[in-house]
Amino acid sequence: MKIKIALFFLIIVYGFTSCQKEVLGKYYNIEDDKAVHYVDFRADGTFYHYYKKDTVERSHSGNWTREDNKIHILNWEEYSKEYLEIISGMGKAEFGSTLGNQIFWIHGARLDITPDGSNNADYIKEEDVEEVRAERKKIEAERKAYLKDKDTFYYPNSKTIKAIGIIEDDAKNYDWKHFYPTGELESQGGYSSNKKMGIWKNYYKNGHLKELGAFQDSLKVGMWEYYHENGKLKEKGIQINIEKAGLNEIPQNFSSKYYITQKRGIWKYYNVDGKLIRTKEFPSREKAYDSLYLTWSENKDKQSVIFQREELIKKEDKYYKDYKASLKNK
Repeated sequence: MKIKIALFFLIIVYGFTSCQKEVLGKYYNIEDDKAVHYVDFRADGTFYHYYKKDTVERSHSGNWTREDNKIHILNWEEYSKEYLEIISGMGKAEFGSTLGNQIFWIHGARLDITPDGSNNADYIKEEDVEEVRAERKKIEAERKAYLKDKDTFYYPNSKTIKAIGIIEDDAKNYDWKHFYPTGELESQGGYSSNKKMGIWKNYYKNGHLKELGAFQDSLKVGMWEYYHENGKLKEKGIQINIEKAGLNEIPQNFSSKYYITQKRGIWKYYNVDGKLIRTKEFPSREKAYDSLYLTWSENKDKQSVIFQREELIKKEDKYYKDYKASLKNK
């Protein structure tokens, strides 16, 4: 393969690391070309934060101070479409809920959430926006061309396609499709270093959906749906990861060597006609490592871990619903 996708982030950083003495003015978040999202630092020590995309629109203001290469802003509210939709849908917070004070780190013409400038959701000084946007579009075009250049793999001693995808650094990465020996699409989804990541769809030979759900490091997480061969829903519910019994030390990353997937919460089961025939509730052990992702630490109490697990499940369900809506375009 010709390039590394990592260059996408490195090139963005290039050219914006010089010392910046003046902070006043607008800084645009250009992560999404279709959104107007900026923070305006004023000379009187106040700032104005504005966000608009489609019908979602929010604005607020607060105070700011500067220390060395850091901008401290008070009464900060984060406005992204995803955040606004989540807090609205959950009913746990109103639009404009204050997230608290925030620190932005100065990197030349940029403001970043992280000290090293590695966060790609950065704010760019107004006069540099077009230059950065042009560079991003160039890199994005190269990235799309790279992802289109997939490899084709065949069954042994056959011209039948087994899989189509990208091998990078001797490992499966990005989007893949797998096929039955008879040629029908068997599954499709993404990999990261040979591990299944994100939404996966599995199919019967007749083309009907068999399974739909998300993976994290090849472990099932969040909402999963299973279907009968006639295309009718068979069962659905939440799955999470728990550590295997008898292990003394667990590394801070997921692996099927250390974790297994188990059902949690209420599962629904349907007959071949799609009619609900029973429900079953699987108990939650309410342990710190019994969560959608590995979020355990000694500083977290049980209730905060349970809450974080629930929030992560909601996030995965959002991805699941988006992909379910796209099933007709498989």
